[in-house]
Amino acid sequence: MAIGTDSAVEFFGTQDDLDSTSASVADGAFSIATDVAQWTNDDDAPAASITLLCDWNTTGPDANSIINLYAKLHNVQSTNDGEVPDANHRHVYIGAFPLNDVLTNQYITIDVALPNYMTSSVYEFFIENRSGQTLQAGWILYVTPKTIGPHA
Repeated sequence: MAIGTDSAVEFFGTQDDLDSTSASVADGAFSIATDVAQWTNDDDAPAASITLLCDWNTTGPDANSIINLYAKLHNVQSTNDGEVPDANHRHVYIGAFPLNDVLTNQYITIDVALPNYMTSSVYEFFIENRSGQTLQAGWILYVTPKTIGPHA
């Protein structure tokens, strides 16, 4: 069956690579501010697909473990930013990447709602490693903005 005119379909923006020379992240710890570049939602998309590329050196992640994704919001009031997420401040939770207990590269994609707070909202993403092992340096986040609109 063909999708009819004016039916709701998904539209995707260009995927952005947020690599900024990420450091290793110990189990139970959060990434640091210089790990990924800031991302501006210049499409004002209400949602995104976010892909995490990660791997481990010698011991893979525990079975059924995750990596949590959080965001620091920039310029929420004039040039004032929100807080950096940490163990005492898990405010802007975005989602969780479920991990496989293997040593090979893992590309894990999740769909998330974006908590936009103004046009061209600026996000700085942080991960919380809950894998049971230290996450190797060089992990990358890829963000693809998406929305729903009418089929032509």
